[in-house]
Amino acid sequence: MMIVEDEQPILNLMKMVIEKNNKLSIVGCFTNPLQALSKVPFLKPDVVFLDIEMPKMTGLELAEKVLEVDEDIQIVFTTAYERYALEAFKVSAVDYILKPVTPEEIERVTTRLMKIHNNLSEKKDDSSQNQEKYILCLGTLEMRDEDNSVIKWPTRKTEELFAYFLMHPNQVISKWRLTELLWGDMEDHRAIHNLHTTIYRLKKTLKEHSKWITLNKLNEGYMLDMSTIKSDVDEFKAYFHNHSVVSEDNFVESKRIFKLYKGSLFGMKDYIWKIGLEENLVEQYSILTQLIADFYYSKGQLDAVEKILKAFLLLYPLHEQINLMLLKLYSSNDNQLNTLKNYYKSYVGLLQKELGVTPPLETQQFIRQFM
Repeated sequence: MMIVEDEQPILNLMKMVIEKNNKLSIVGCFTNPLQALSKVPFLKPDVVFLDIEMPKMTGLELAEKVLEVDEDIQIVFTTAYERYALEAFKVSAVDYILKPVTPEEIERVTTRLMKIHNNLSEKKDDSSQNQEKYILCLGTLEMRDEDNSVIKWPTRKTEELFAYFLMHPNQVISKWRLTELLWGDMEDHRAIHNLHTTIYRLKKTLKEHSKWITLNKLNEGYMLDMSTIKSDVDEFKAYFHNHSVVSEDNFVESKRIFKLYKGSLFGMKDYIWKIGLEENLVEQYSILTQLIADFYYSKGQLDAVEKILKAFLLLYPLHEQINLMLLKLYSSNDNQLNTLKNYYKSYVGLLQKELGVTPPLETQQFIRQFM
């Protein structure tokens, strides 16, 4: 779970009270709602406790944005004023707690959260029985065994080797390519020794935990046989082989693929060889975002256009084309000119802070007519 509370003493008190409940585990505490929002895709909380009255962004506004990232996250509001109760439930909050937060109130809410969590788990289990298992590579690196437990790799190199094979399924990869990739700074005989050791560990782990994948030695190389299982990257790429536009016929599938994209390739894993692959995936993701936005725009659903663009920007807030699309969307409504100016100002500040650059010339030329 995550806690967002702008007053540090109250945040400390909540953290202390909640930590006494052994059914809840805290993954992050924040006094800044914008910082909290940026961490949601990476921390992946099941529950978020939100203070309603906060500067920069109210808890009600933050809840809507959190649910855009993951609609299954459970929201619990904390407030000193009972009058907010109706507004809280309008954004599908599970419950709200009147301050000061007490152990009894946390226990009451926890009981309710556990019931909801169990119901969701049952639904997911029922639906997953009819779905093909696949390995998660977007935003994380996760494979589960037959008991649905996350497989743990014996070493980082074993995990990285598996990740590389995942991006080249059913292909024979030369042993020399693998040694150059993972142990390029070593002498050949040491690199080959490390490869053999890591291959052994990888095959042993797969044999113990997965009936869907095998690693085979073929001539001077190795092949990961994934003929009976796919990764989310495989599904993502397959979509672009079959579709070039978003239409009524494929809209549901397009949204499913869009939601499949949970973040950068393998999340925070800093594999040097993944850079080019990740750039291609981001480009495809941006194209899909624009196609879905154009589809919504053709239907006059401007709120949905904004929502889909912001969902992309949560992951890639500096993306030039998507930011320009959002600015153009705001410019199309005279009532949103202040929103346009404020968003552009924050975009300029973010570019300067993160990269030390100004917006692209095309964006600057577009915005001049409104400033």
